[in-house]
Amino acid sequence: MDPVDAEILQRIARFDPPPADLDERVLFAIDLGSLEAEVAHLAEETLAGSGARAAGERTRTITFDADSRSVMITVVERPDNLVRIDGWLAPGAALQVDLRQPEPAPLRTVTADATGRFVFDEVPHGLAQLLVHGDNGDARVVTPSLVL
Repeated sequence: MDPVDAEILQRIARFDPPPADLDERVLFAIDLGSLEAEVAHLAEETLAGSGARAAGERTRTITFDADSRSVMITVVERPDNLVRIDGWLAPGAALQVDLRQPEPAPLRTVTADATGRFVFDEVPHGLAQLLVHGDNGDARVVTPSLVL
């Protein structure tokens, strides 16, 4: 890198600095790098207003697709500044689903019902990732990191 390159990078940093939590995001995202898991991709995200719900409540519906399984979640803002995550697996199956958030948040684990439905409630805002375990504990699907 020569002085011209250094000057260009300094100018970019002044006008478009990286997010303050970039290091945390990168480390969180690659934490599962050595895990043998199928990585799902974001298929669709929609934002809905409050509608018939309480004033100010917002929901987001996010769908992730992988070759072996799809994961759809609805993230609902709660009045106490937490979120509720309602999720569905397709094809439906009673599988273990983990919700990962950066430390010090603990790993949360639930088991989807036979139709693939699962819920995480009282979840703090921030970076998160879902890991769906397979029938025999392997063949897992992991979602990209998302911000709740």
